[in-house]
Amino acid sequence: MARRGRFLRQNPDRVLSDELVAVREGKTWQRGVVVRLESKNMVTVALRDWGRIIQRPIEDMHVLEDRFRELNWQAIPCGLAHLCPVGARSRWPRRSRELTRLLLERREGWMRIIRSIADESAVIIFEPRRESEDEMSSLKNLLISMGCAQHTDDEIVPTIPGVL
Repeated sequence: MARRGRFLRQNPDRVLSDELVAVREGKTWQRGVVVRLESKNMVTVALRDWGRIIQRPIEDMHVLEDRFRELNWQAIPCGLAHLCPVGARSRWPRRSRELTRLLLERREGWMRIIRSIADESAVIIFEPRRESEDEMSSLKNLLISMGCAQHTDDEIVPTIPGVL
């Protein structure tokens, strides 16, 4: 007999880092790992199947059933090396995220792993395959030239969404 959702509600007083949870995103439920408790009712969750980090209210979170805990993650989260949002922001602007997604969807290219991060994520340099001679080969340079990102000497900067 399948368990009902009301029995899987997450107790707000028992939210722990690195706990596997089911979290509502839009109309669907996704598997994730609790990164940290932001406030009394807000939590940051890494969606390892999608390679993203999101913030959600605790009431949008449930205990992950055992059968879903046994499955391997379906994505490897990657962060772009030596890039950070323009200004002193800790969050990537929506415009930058949408533009990056538009530039990379269904594109082939080369990923060079700079270093791996403890829980199965990586810092990379991505070079999309050129479709014409006029096209830039470095995603980093393209995002900087469009004003969506800026260079940083740090290998990776903790941002949301991000891999740290």
